[in-house]
Amino acid sequence: MSVSVLYVDDDRNLCQIVAKALAGEGYAVRTCHDGTDALAVLEEHTPDLMLLDLMLPRRDGFQVLADIRREESELRHLPVVVLTGASPTPAYAQRANELGAFDLLAKPVPLDRLLEVVARAAGTGKRPVAAQRPAQTPASRRSASGTFDRVAFPALLHHLHGMRASGTLHLAHAKKRKWVQLREGYPVAVRSNLMRETLGQHLLRTGRINRGVLEESLREVKRQSVRQGEILVAMRVLSEEQVADALREQADEKFFEIFAWGAGSFRFERGGRLQRANALGLGRSPANLILEGVRTRFPLERVDGYFAAQAARFLGPGESPFYRFQDLHVDPEDAEFLRGIDGTKPLSAFGDQDERRRRTIYGLLAAGLLELQSTRAHPAARPDSKRTIAAPSGPAHPVEERVAPHPGRDRRQDDPRHAELMELADQLRAKDAYEVLGVSRAPSEGEVEDAYARLSARAHPDRFKDGSQALRSLAEEVFGRVREAYETLNDPRERQIQAIETKKLERAEQERLRSERAFQAEVECRRGDDAMAVRSYETALAHYGKALEFYPDEGDYHANYGYTLHLCHPGDAGMAAEAMEHVRRGLKLASHREKPYLFLGRLQKAVGRADQAEKMFVRAVQIDPQCLEALRELRLIQMRREKSKGLIGRLFGR
Repeated sequence: MSVSVLYVDDDRNLCQIVAKALAGEGYAVRTCHDGTDALAVLEEHTPDLMLLDLMLPRRDGFQVLADIRREESELRHLPVVVLTGASPTPAYAQRANELGAFDLLAKPVPLDRLLEVVARAAGTGKRPVAAQRPAQTPASRRSASGTFDRVAFPALLHHLHGMRASGTLHLAHAKKRKWVQLREGYPVAVRSNLMRETLGQHLLRTGRINRGVLEESLREVKRQSVRQGEILVAMRVLSEEQVADALREQADEKFFEIFAWGAGSFRFERGGRLQRANALGLGRSPANLILEGVRTRFPLERVDGYFAAQAARFLGPGESPFYRFQDLHVDPEDAEFLRGIDGTKPLSAFGDQDERRRRTIYGLLAAGLLELQSTRAHPAARPDSKRTIAAPSGPAHPVEERVAPHPGRDRRQDDPRHAELMELADQLRAKDAYEVLGVSRAPSEGEVEDAYARLSARAHPDRFKDGSQALRSLAEEVFGRVREAYETLNDPRERQIQAIETKKLERAEQERLRSERAFQAEVECRRGDDAMAVRSYETALAHYGKALEFYPDEGDYHANYGYTLHLCHPGDAGMAAEAMEHVRRGLKLASHREKPYLFLGRLQKAVGRADQAEKMFVRAVQIDPQCLEALRELRLIQMRREKSKGLIGRLFGR
């Protein structure tokens, strides 16, 4: 029988996603959204475990926990994991221990971490909150699914980022299929099954190529089994930089089109990987991606429907400290508008704003940078000098730290340590455990310990006790990432899994480099062919030589080089011998191609070996009956024979 879990959180979108993830692990999950309802559900049914958010409407989490821990309560031994969106304080930990909480987790909780705690809580009794946590267990490849009418795509991205999920997001709408690769909650790659979103169609639509070029490049793709961008560069239609720009635009087109879907379904597969996908441009936070998608593609009727459904709730700054480190690019007018959002006005007060502003509000709500609150914020809590959108649990952060700063101004420079930590946080983002610690893929125990000690000396929260709340929170986040990497590499099973993944990545990288070298070689060979066409033999020889440097195992390149070497030095016996060796090398590597036989025949002909030359030309025609150059050589040989026979006949009176 499945272990039953009651999850209590006022964030309905998050409830949907977490419930699906837990169900994928085999749990039977029920959700509710305020403290009073939670107690009512507990009277009807006793779960095996409860996940309880502290910030709940009507009755907060600590009040709910106090009720079920009363001596006369039948639920006093129920395992309860409490969650908080604010930074957990020692007072929170003490209160959670006093009320018998199994654990206290700061939201947003990484999905793997949440599943690990749930597994332990469902299988063991209470342990003190302050006790040492064991290393994380490796993530299994499970999935969570849902529909966009229950969880909108912007909210889905936000929560997967909050849970720092890594894997593949499968998306479907009618016949459309999209796949988005996530790493630590950041979208990093995208695939699509839409024909209009292929590179060729994108280039055609944006006027970079015409229909004839498109069709010719597609024929070459099919013939050579290489990427279309490589073909277009080799054809000299586009430069490598132009192809790279087009690929970035194509990736954005595939990704942001998902925001326009009015309906559809999703399935998130933890640990899943995409092959042959478009890489999304790095450096854009999920908040920026969500805001851009909502502003440009998201259905306006869903935005206005949300405003109508939530009209009575008060619009205020987001409270989770996790999200303040996301860069958000808004113009000065929007920045000034956001400074005025302080939790004192209901969402209905913003319903008469223009479409762009309504979309901006919805996008920031979806990204967690603004929140809806059930009660009006007290005006006295607002600082007089600067309006803020920061967590009330500590000193407020000016809105300028949450949005794009004015050019030339960076508030992080106010404390040099803050700038240093921000730089370190950027370096560690979307890195695996080896990259975080900066160790080799097969590190010794001492190497891991030394790396951990070195990074701890830079990021340990004890270094920043005298700093601001923002600085201390940032130190906790960075150090937590370092500690997580250290614990991972200290787990033998996890290291074994990481080693297997590393070997796969190394093989993939070797194949990528080999393909890249092959592409560069083909480009040089094409340039050599162009030079040959205008009889610029020295230039052609240089290009064929470069092709051999990039890819020495291609027979045609050896054959081209050898024959061109002969053309550069006609009549030179030494060069003819060297040329012959190159062509013979090409013949060994590509005995199925006609070109090495053609060139070897010409070289045999040049050194007076007519019979051998003829055999080579015959073999070239057998391989490719349309090899016109070999056919021409054979016709010349035949004409000479007929002319010779006629002369002999006249000599003998015939």
